[in-house]
Amino acid sequence: DQLKSTVPVKTIEFSAPRNERQIAVRDATRHAWKAYKAYAWGNDEVKPISKKPSLWFGLGLTIVDSIDTLYIMNMVEEYMDAREWISTSFDIDSPSLDKFNSHFEITIRVLGGLLSAYHLSADPIFLKRAVELGDRLLINFNTASGLPLAEINIKRKTASGYRWTSDASTSEVGSVQLEMRDLSRCTGDKKYETAADRSSNVLHGESKKDGLVPIFISPLTGHFSGGVVSFGARGDSYYEYLLKQWLQTGQTKQMFWEDWIECIGGVQKHLWRHSYPQQFWFVGELLSMSSFSPKMDHLACFLAGNLALGWHFQRNLTYLLDMAKNLTTTCYEMYRKHETGLSPEITYFNIDPSSNDDLVIRDNDAQNLLRPEFIESLYYMYYLTNDRKYQEWGWKIFESFEKYTRVPDGGYTTIDDVVHKDNVRPRDKMESFFLAETLKYFYLLFDDTNLFPFDKWIFNTEAHPLPIYKF
Repeated sequence: DQLKSTVPVKTIEFSAPRNERQIAVRDATRHAWKAYKAYAWGNDEVKPISKKPSLWFGLGLTIVDSIDTLYIMNMVEEYMDAREWISTSFDIDSPSLDKFNSHFEITIRVLGGLLSAYHLSADPIFLKRAVELGDRLLINFNTASGLPLAEINIKRKTASGYRWTSDASTSEVGSVQLEMRDLSRCTGDKKYETAADRSSNVLHGESKKDGLVPIFISPLTGHFSGGVVSFGARGDSYYEYLLKQWLQTGQTKQMFWEDWIECIGGVQKHLWRHSYPQQFWFVGELLSMSSFSPKMDHLACFLAGNLALGWHFQRNLTYLLDMAKNLTTTCYEMYRKHETGLSPEITYFNIDPSSNDDLVIRDNDAQNLLRPEFIESLYYMYYLTNDRKYQEWGWKIFESFEKYTRVPDGGYTTIDDVVHKDNVRPRDKMESFFLAETLKYFYLLFDDTNLFPFDKWIFNTEAHPLPIYKF
């Protein structure tokens, strides 16, 4: 079943860094890449403290996830090394893949990375590898509901639910459509887009509470389960992809916009609160679909940029930009408040007018995982408002990453404690998304012009740029 491709295939050229801040970010990327290449080449990630490789998927994750970052930063030598590995060593039949891995993570990190590299470089090897992988990932959509199962054994071509539950995370089943749809547009083969559309239709048809949904859903029945509503873990990118699917499909599929704008109304009604005494606006959570919790994951900081992007295409909805500005300020406070200048993984907000501390950090939530979500939002906020304070905030955060997470000769490490600068307790892990997302968004934030105009490009939830279709 063929589809006329609407994706132009041409090489996009990027210049060298334009200013000192971009040079600093490129140097940080080179430092991280050098450590990975020295101690973990061909493996998924590097352990920066012990300087050992880490195996997760068995797909050279850091290489594939980072290659578009290398390309955008004009790191030619590093890019060519990565391209050579993908050409000669990327193997979906490798014995190392004979285990179950997350269908969602492989889709956003690996398939997304291959597709982005193809769109930027026009090198057919990336599309070839994307098709090989996409054909395996398609297996997960063969369910009664059309929603994908949570895990896949790529080598054995076998899909599975989690061992501990028949449910999947809502973010996982709702955040694989951009990539599959893009693969159809690249190849002209409708089968990937058909699977994406079927799953999107199921999610659209399910009942919601003012656009809000629980963080678990059954791929077997297609029904949501449980009562926790969150824009953090297990919920976040489901909402993110509603807006981005509307944009990806040329704003022609109104159900995506309708579901997105409804969920923002649900946020205002059920989740949008401010702290005391300084009135920082934040997005809380619902327990049992009704009980409010003043807890916000750092992951939820993506929403500020998402709101601003929605406003950009519907400028009459000024409340979207107001919410975006307020949430961006709050997320910056989650960094600024702490001795390290870095945000914890989870923050609780004080909603008691008689108390004096707006932000409360519990010991088990004080870790920083090198996450990108706030830098992502700063990128959108800067280019959509032209307010340079967002660049300045980003630079301060970059300097904090340099000071507290950089490891000599080892790359960068996640840390356990952002509160006490003299004892950050390194965790010996450098996530692939630090190169794929965090450093990429820093680099884009500090450019003089937006390298990816919002009417031509969207970013998947792993910061891999994909083109918007023309109809």
